Amino acid sequence: MWMRMVFLIAALTLSGCSVVNTLRMKSANDELSPIWPQGQTEHEFDAVYIGHKPYVHVTMDGQELLFLIDSGASFTMLFDTPKGRKVSITKGFELAIAGWGQESKTPAYQAAVASIAFGDVVFNDLKVAYIPLSTTPYYHSEQEAIMDGVIGHDLMRHFAWTFDKKHGRITLNRESVLTPGDQWSVGFDTTFSKLNIPAKLNFNDQVSVERDIVIDTGSRHYLKLNTAFIANEQVTFPATVTAADFGLSGKVEHQRATIDSLSFGEHTFKRVKTNLIPSEDEDDWWVIGSALMNQYVSIIDYHSSQFALVPYAGGAFEMQYNLAGLELRKLRNGHLIVRYVSPDFPASDAGIAVGDVIVSLNGIPSTDLTEEDWLTMADTPQSLSLCMLRKTCVSLPLEHIKGYSK
Repeated sequence: MWMRMVFLIAALTLSGCSVVNTLRMKSANDELSPIWPQGQTEHEFDAVYIGHKPYVHVTMDGQELLFLIDSGASFTMLFDTPKGRKVSITKGFELAIAGWGQESKTPAYQAAVASIAFGDVVFNDLKVAYIPLSTTPYYHSEQEAIMDGVIGHDLMRHFAWTFDKKHGRITLNRESVLTPGDQWSVGFDTTFSKLNIPAKLNFNDQVSVERDIVIDTGSRHYLKLNTAFIANEQVTFPATVTAADFGLSGKVEHQRATIDSLSFGEHTFKRVKTNLIPSEDEDDWWVIGSALMNQYVSIIDYHSSQFALVPYAGGAFEMQYNLAGLELRKLRNGHLIVRYVSPDFPASDAGIAVGDVIVSLNGIPSTDLTEEDWLTMADTPQSLSLCMLRKTCVSLPLEHIKGYSK
């Protein structure tokens, strides 16, 4: 494993200025430390959870902005949203940011910002990756940009983070809140800014594996795995469906299935929906996301390198499946936009197209619906009424898929 990392570093060093600059960006804030008010040891955000992803309001150059908390991102990013464009920046070197997706990298550049504040907790002289929305394949429409940026590992590493979706809270602590041996706690290692915990995955009665998986609060899914392992181990599933997701490198079309179980620490999760991501490398894509973590009070303690999922009283682990076969995103005007139509579902035969704007679902204006509402609707077997801006309404029969969602 370590030899593979050495070769990877050597290859990156030789592969061009854009990659070298990305490595420079990863270390640009290494000397930063947060400035806390005297006597204060924690800050509680009024958090926003969109779908399953966690967001907080921060202040940058006097502007209140909405940032995603992303433990899978190496560094902090600022987007040129209407609010983001009001932030005073000093342009630095060029970047080409690779991320989730199979299309082109996102052109960007390093930028200096005077400060960023989490309430009264402040970082001064911050470096960010500044991303013009017109350059990224992450969005189909600029109106999808409802977040102004991303808080990555470079700033997250200074705190212990507690995510409590049920009560709409995110708390950061100056000191450790977990110690090794605490109930529900499991230690993590940090490799190339990724947080890894030991886990066991049971695919079926014949195939299981013990290995590290990555903690990624920026992923809205339950579990992501690579197709290389699936192919090499000849894992089969009762049913799969075709789906897609989008990141800073555009769209990645993939299969989704359900594995028997996932275990780490004292937790065992039964029947876990899994995204099978195309890859030729068995070390790629072993990731747990916020759809799994947010069913608990999740804690990432960078001080003690401990991770915990603390159960809610009376809570039970549940899965949601998209039985509509539509990937929708919120627009800034409150409507929903179609990003992908799965060929395995009735939506593909109903005349719905990528870019269509949804104005109502089951008679409810889309401006009155959250992404969470949509995920609940899509998980419910029913006849779903869907109306689009182009004045077309369709009815979609949503049914469970044997071997996948049931």
